[in-house]
Amino acid sequence: MKASGHGLGYLCSPDDKFNKDVDAPQWIVEAWDWVLRNELGLPNKDPRWLDYPAMMRMALTSPNVMPSRRPDWLWPFNFFFLPLLSELDGYPAGCNRSNFRFITPFNSDRKSWPKLRGINALDGQEYEIEMVPNGKQDKVVPESLRIILRQYLRRPESKSLAPDGGPCVADTIGLLRRASVIASEIVPVGKETDRRWEQGEDMSLLDFEVLEYREGKKMAVAEPELKSQMVKHGLRAMMRATGLSQHTIERALRGERLQPRTLKTLMATLGVVAVEPRPGARTSTTN
Repeated sequence: MKASGHGLGYLCSPDDKFNKDVDAPQWIVEAWDWVLRNELGLPNKDPRWLDYPAMMRMALTSPNVMPSRRPDWLWPFNFFFLPLLSELDGYPAGCNRSNFRFITPFNSDRKSWPKLRGINALDGQEYEIEMVPNGKQDKVVPESLRIILRQYLRRPESKSLAPDGGPCVADTIGLLRRASVIASEIVPVGKETDRRWEQGEDMSLLDFEVLEYREGKKMAVAEPELKSQMVKHGLRAMMRATGLSQHTIERALRGERLQPRTLKTLMATLGVVAVEPRPGARTSTTN
C-alpha cells in the first residue's frame, strides 16, 4: 500500500536510486517487498545490497561532541558512519556497548563498506570491519541489512495483546487485541528524548538522557539573588567559607535542587535570611 521509510529511515541508503512512482527511495521499496515475500512464502529475489553492513550516517555537529581523540579525517560538520554492531559477536575482545563506539569515515562507495577501517571513538584504537567473524575477535562485525530486515519478521508487537489476551511473541498471528495500561506514577518528561530514528545524523543524540521532573522531597533551589551573591564572592571563597564541595556549590549556581540544610548554610554564610521552603518549592530570599 505504501513504501514507508518508517523503521528504516535511520539507516544510510545502500542505493542512490529513487522510485518516482511511489515517491520513495528504491531500496525502501525493495526492502519491504523482500520482507513481505519472505513472510508470505512468495517467490523472491535478494536485492544486491542485502548483505551490506547496516550503517547510520552521522554528523559531527559540534566540536564539543568529541573534544578528544578525534581522528584526523573527522572535522566539525563532516559526515561519518556509525555501523550497527552485532550484539552476538560484533565487538572485539574486551569490548562491549559500554566501552566501544565504532565510527568510520563516510564513503559513498557502497561496495567498500564491508572492509572499511575506523576507530573506537572512546579510546582511539583502530579496527577493521569484517562481515563474517573470524574467531579471533580482532575485527568489528556489523549487522547486515539482511539481518536487520529479518528482525522485523520476528519482532513482537509490544503495543497490542495476542488474540488470547496474553502478550505478543515472535510467532503471534491473528487479530490482535487492545492493550490496557495502568499508570502507577505520573512523571513529567522533558523534550530531550531519543530521536535518532528521526534525526539520525547528530551524534550527540546517541548519548541522550530523558529528563524527568519529579516532585522533590524537602528540596529547594537557590533564588537569583543568592546565586548573584555567590558569584560575587567566587567559587573558591565560597568553598572555604561554607565547607561545601565545589560540586555542591556549582549545583546551587545551576539552580538544581539542594537539601534545605545546604541552602541554609549558603544563606548564613552570605547573611541572607531564608523563608522555610515548602517541599518541591522554590526558596524565597531577602537581604
